Amino acid sequence: MYKIKSDKKQYEYLRKNSYWYKYLNRNPNYYKDFLDAYKKNNRAETTNKVSNTINNIGMVTNILKVIE
Repeated sequence: MYKIKSDKKQYEYLRKNSYWYKYLNRNPNYYKDFLDAYKKNNRAETTNKVSNTINNIGMVTNILKVIE
């Protein structure tokens, strides 16, 4: 828990996915699994942000084409 609380993003992920409390309290060896899930979630969030940005740029481009 000290490792997780020292990293703000991990702690936020733990709060959003509270089922990890049960696993980590019962067996600290699940910390590696927790980190894997956390990293996978971070990659998905980053990918979504990039996709949303690309979509927004495409929408602005289309609006500018219509205005011309």
